[in-house]
Amino acid sequence: MSVTVNNTDDRQTRRDMNRRSAQMAMPMHGAGRSHSFDGWTAVRVAHPVRDLARSTAFYRDLLGLRPRGGFEDHDGYDGVFFELPGGGELEFTTGPVEPGPGTDEDLLVLYTGTGDEVRAIGAQLVSAGVQTMESPNPYWNRYGQTFLDPDGYRIVIAQASPQDTQAEQHDRPPVEMHWHEGSREAIRPLFELAEDSKAQLDEYLDQGRVLLAIRGSTVVGHLQLVPTTRPGRIELKNMAVLPEEQGSGIGRSLVVAATLRCATDGWSEMVAGTAAADIGNLRFSQRVGFGMLSIDRDAFTAMPGYPDPVVIDGIALRDRVWLERDLHDARVVER
Repeated sequence: MSVTVNNTDDRQTRRDMNRRSAQMAMPMHGAGRSHSFDGWTAVRVAHPVRDLARSTAFYRDLLGLRPRGGFEDHDGYDGVFFELPGGGELEFTTGPVEPGPGTDEDLLVLYTGTGDEVRAIGAQLVSAGVQTMESPNPYWNRYGQTFLDPDGYRIVIAQASPQDTQAEQHDRPPVEMHWHEGSREAIRPLFELAEDSKAQLDEYLDQGRVLLAIRGSTVVGHLQLVPTTRPGRIELKNMAVLPEEQGSGIGRSLVVAATLRCATDGWSEMVAGTAAADIGNLRFSQRVGFGMLSIDRDAFTAMPGYPDPVVIDGIALRDRVWLERDLHDARVVER
């Protein structure tokens, strides 16, 4: 693996290099000539975190970075250093400053050799409960997967040679959307990725219609739509994407296809319920055009069959947030 701060394709890289060259040639401090310094001896990137032990376990045990020492009670700070692939260090500290993950484009990029390795590592992280997200930069969705660490800092697992990835993706069948027909038992495992209560899933598994995302002969994702008792309103009841395909835009494509088809069929409004503790799902829902509607308190308890306790992103699972989407304009809202 190696680390980079470059997040563009080859053409963009050349443009960035030209731009940096032009900036370096500009006069600095009124001196009238360019200046540079080539005596740097090391580089370290530092971030504050809430729980140093939790962050240490995440980067050491899940990402495989090697610790390189640390310190305790240094003017009110504790810290740990990690060796970054290719040189440099990543530092995490706890102290008086709260974490600030920045924007969607503030990234730590870890490179690996092949697209298969990216998907394998991604599947392992998802199975460990690490939150994945779609990147606003299509480049990372094509050549990698984006994850959130315990404090919300963004990490991209990407392939080091995009040219190889392009050839590999040409060999992979495109994803197509089709309505499911027949028994749903074969796709029940997909439903179980999004539903923790067996009793609840037994009740609604066969309701409504199910839109499938299919790559070749493999179902890689699904979205279930169930009419409600309110005229014109349909519910997005259950949706999931296979762990190895998450972060590649399939979830967004399912929502786009579902909203367009529902709008064409005459539905005026779509609602969806998700856990208040699931920050990733709330973020995704709002990025595809849903807005907050209401809250059901204590919806995810042992009474309707949910395991207790359930913790998501360090938050106890209890309340359900309802979101709504106007289907009169079925275009996805980018935020």
